[in-house]
Amino acid sequence: MNTSQKHGYTESREKSSGLSTFKKFTILTVAGLLSTMSVMTAASESKVAYINDGGNTYTVTTSHTDTSTIIEDAGIELDYYDKAVVTEQSRERIDIDIIRAFPVKVSVDGGARFLNVTSGTVADALQLIDKEILANDIVTPPLDTKLESDMVITITRGIKLYLNCNGEKELVYAPEGTVAEALSYLGYEPADDTVDMDAKIESGMELNVNKVLERTTYKKIKLEPTVIEEACSDLKKGESEIKQEGKEGTAEISYTEKYINGELVEKKESGTQVIVKPVDRIILIGTKTEDTDKESNDTDLQMSADEELTLPELEAESVQTEETTDSGDVEFGITQDVSGEGISYSSLIIGTCTAYYEVDGITSTGTVPQVGTVAVNPSVIPYGTRLYICSADGSYVYGYAIAEDTGGACMAGDIVVDLYMNSEEECDAFGRQELYIYVLN
Repeated sequence: MNTSQKHGYTESREKSSGLSTFKKFTILTVAGLLSTMSVMTAASESKVAYINDGGNTYTVTTSHTDTSTIIEDAGIELDYYDKAVVTEQSRERIDIDIIRAFPVKVSVDGGARFLNVTSGTVADALQLIDKEILANDIVTPPLDTKLESDMVITITRGIKLYLNCNGEKELVYAPEGTVAEALSYLGYEPADDTVDMDAKIESGMELNVNKVLERTTYKKIKLEPTVIEEACSDLKKGESEIKQEGKEGTAEISYTEKYINGELVEKKESGTQVIVKPVDRIILIGTKTEDTDKESNDTDLQMSADEELTLPELEAESVQTEETTDSGDVEFGITQDVSGEGISYSSLIIGTCTAYYEVDGITSTGTVPQVGTVAVNPSVIPYGTRLYICSADGSYVYGYAIAEDTGGACMAGDIVVDLYMNSEEECDAFGRQELYIYVLN
């Protein structure tokens, strides 16, 4: 009996011990899996942070989503007023811009306030100190000015003035100074010669003035393609073929307009910007003649009859023929100048020309400009190129010229050649004209 009980007790312990081992194994396996999954999850959630701090970029791999923690991981310190802005974010990366605060001083009522800001305008800075702008307050710089580091914003009490403008009286305020400074600040000019511009302004002073407004307007124009004719020995004389279709371009002309009491009194061109460059129209002009065909046929017959020529002799004859052909192709065309003399030219450009004049000027090639000097785009017409310029019907003749200067409008593609003249009056009289530009041999 005792033996049986003892035996049963031992078997029970063995079974109990085997179950315990299985549980331990299971627990360890699950723990390992959980640990592996945790590592994999952390790795899958990690991303690369790119932090831009004043032009310096820092990179850090992180699994955090909090911006402050990411910046700390990168070892970057932020001051109290600095800002961190997320500019881009995805599963793989996050971009953060750090905007450092800068000091701004506001001087008002004999005192000063110092602010730390990251952006905004003068108006935004005044809102931060709850400063209400009164009608007679003069704020310098203006309210819409962007804030900059160490900027000083000053608020002073304006001096009361009465302006008589176009039959109406207006109450305004200007900073302390002269009449000239006050009118410039307010955007007016004197209506007559009785106003003393050097006098100090006083409260209640009346001035007869005109309201002045200047603004910039814009106008888009089409740019016609330049027509370029190229010699082609594959086409017969009198034949032509379009090598490249031209396309119109677009330019924007800016004008400065001046209004006095609402009436436009002055408008002048202030600049031109090419938006879309025109594409040149290229036409192939035939240069092949019957003599050229005859010489070619004679050469072919001679080569057929002389089949015993060796390879070196054939090469020599080919080179000689090529030189002769090149020599014949140099004369693309011949025309006459105004005196009836023949002109041999290698290409013809048809395009818009303008005129210019300078006092004591020096060209881009270091010469003194004179009649016969023209400004070009050197990538189109190289410096030193000899030209002959006239209208298609010969009604206008500029004559012989040399490309020695650079033209701004030529570089923009608006014109082909800018012609030098002896006075501004001659330039105005010339204006813009479509001319033939012969590139001489």
